[in-house]
Amino acid sequence: MNKPIAIEPDFAQALSERKTPQRRNRVTRDAIIDAAERLFIDKGYHGTRVSEVARMADVSIGSIYVHFENKEGLYAALMERALSIEARYFDAIFEDETIADLEKIIALGEAYLQFFRDHPAYFRMLMIPHEDVPEATHETVIGRQVVERGSRQRQQLAQVIASSIEQGVLRDDIDPDRAAYFWWAAWNGVISLTLRRDQLVLDPAELENVVIEGRRMIAQGMAAAAMRTSDGSILPEILERLNRIDTEISFDG
Repeated sequence: MNKPIAIEPDFAQALSERKTPQRRNRVTRDAIIDAAERLFIDKGYHGTRVSEVARMADVSIGSIYVHFENKEGLYAALMERALSIEARYFDAIFEDETIADLEKIIALGEAYLQFFRDHPAYFRMLMIPHEDVPEATHETVIGRQVVERGSRQRQQLAQVIASSIEQGVLRDDIDPDRAAYFWWAAWNGVISLTLRRDQLVLDPAELENVVIEGRRMIAQGMAAAAMRTSDGSILPEILERLNRIDTEISFDG
């Protein structure tokens, strides 16, 4: 009679939890990018060594070259991650058909604020990259995607502004493309001031107040007659929205 084979109680669980090669590769890749993010942001492109990334990620230098080919590829992969995360914030606004066009214009600025607060390193990488990043890095597939993504966002905003003009809530003499460029630059510029390291720095606690003041000024100039009271001021319900920052952007994932 054969004796029953003794099986360790945790054996089946250990088998089920065993990492597949694909999962191991993904974990290794993510660990490398996590380490690279901290080093690139703190030390800049040239100040970061591949050996430092490997040591922080607890992997071999060879693993980095297997996954990313070189330092330029590693930086591009980090930009790809930043771009993917950034897209979630803005697509949540652009793709929501329940949000009125005028509200989208307001909410998109708030999406910038939320993205910056949730991921300041990624905001800086995409909007104000280190000066020492090689020009060739911007010419990679991912580098071009960053530019294309920014251009597409401006174009989408221009379409929303054009739609608002057609609806009669914005002045009909406004150029949607130029207005979109100004809005986009204004959002980026104001937020970027909080990253300065001199006396021109904008206190992050004051950031919302500056944004509110700025968009009130812009709304006063862009608003059509339908958005104004008899004395020419902005309608109270619109002004109330302009005076409130809402950065609770909802998106999947």
